[in-house]
Amino acid sequence: MVKRKETQPSPHVLIFVEGDTDEVFFNALIDYYASASNSPLLPYDICNLKGVTRYSSKLLAKLKNEYLPTARTNGYMIKTVCCSYDTDVFEVMQPQIVKWDTIGKSVKRMGIEEFIRVGVKSSIEDWILDDLSGVSAYLHLKQLPSSLKGKNGYQKMLDLYSKAHRTYKKGYETKELINVLNMRTIRNKRQDVLAPLEKTLGVVL
Repeated sequence: MVKRKETQPSPHVLIFVEGDTDEVFFNALIDYYASASNSPLLPYDICNLKGVTRYSSKLLAKLKNEYLPTARTNGYMIKTVCCSYDTDVFEVMQPQIVKWDTIGKSVKRMGIEEFIRVGVKSSIEDWILDDLSGVSAYLHLKQLPSSLKGKNGYQKMLDLYSKAHRTYKKGYETKELINVLNMRTIRNKRQDVLAPLEKTLGVVL
């Protein structure tokens, strides 16, 4: 009797983000990858942890109790866990509030092949402002500002919005703005940081 070959479960990428704005941004970024890549992307899920401290308190529990059982039930495997986080908190707080090495080891003990991180420096607003012309056009500003006031991307975004007599609000309300950004421009400026995510998704540009 010929032994039937067991089919390997298909690989899957799980991307954790720390907040609502990041969730909107990474959905738009991966939509760009899917439309521009010369090869199909691996299936993926984005999980919003609603706060950077939840990388320590929630990530492993969600993997163990939610994502890994779902993968087994549906016949796929989680190949990679990617954690995206704004670096601003880590630049000012010591000791670091998330022990990435410990989390990475725990993830791999669960049988997940790869653990990667994408540090958004210093916040997601800094990345959004990489396409300053796109944000300015969205706000119907007649000319690009030569400079923006603020110590960080969030403060600069507030200043930019004030020039259009509008108020910038983080979260899901950014979807309309983020959907008109030039993701190619942003990706090219952040290519080094995004390289591990692009590799594991199978992005070929």
